[in-house]
Amino acid sequence: MVKLTKTKDEIIKRANELAIEYETKYKGCGQCTFMAIVDAMRWGGLEIIPKDMEDRFFPGVCVLTGGVGLSGEGTCGAVASGTLAIGLALGLRRESINENLFRQSCAIVRDALLDRYYQKYHSLLCKDIQRKFFGKAWDLTRDEMSAEFLGISKGCVISEGAMWATEVILDEFDKGNVKG
Repeated sequence: MVKLTKTKDEIIKRANELAIEYETKYKGCGQCTFMAIVDAMRWGGLEIIPKDMEDRFFPGVCVLTGGVGLSGEGTCGAVASGTLAIGLALGLRRESINENLFRQSCAIVRDALLDRYYQKYHSLLCKDIQRKFFGKAWDLTRDEMSAEFLGISKGCVISEGAMWATEVILDEFDKGNVKG
């Protein structure tokens, strides 16, 4: 069994730090949230995806940004990427999936992650979260609005989403639901 090399609090704090750092480097909520979770977990001793797979996942999580493809109309990229990371950590396999495991994994995401967004933002949608967080929503498909948003976003919900998803993964690890 995998042993963590850092405490739960240290790993969650690291996810927060990386999320803030990555927003200045990679920009979008999808990729910043996902990579902050993956890198914080690896730093703490738990590998969600092999290092050599990061470049394969990166383009996919990039287009989750801004409510999918910067549309603002879909699920917040931090929510979507956090969900993806949790799903990877839970490790359902095609050859061994069953209705119970599938439903249990969905319940973990719904009850431990999505409920936090609903409680705080009353939505999972990008534009709704922007309005709640900033008091307005931007059309991120327009360069000038995207630049304005990035100029004030300070991570938007990236760091919060990375911390929440990391905490869920660590809680499930403690319960034996994440093998590593």
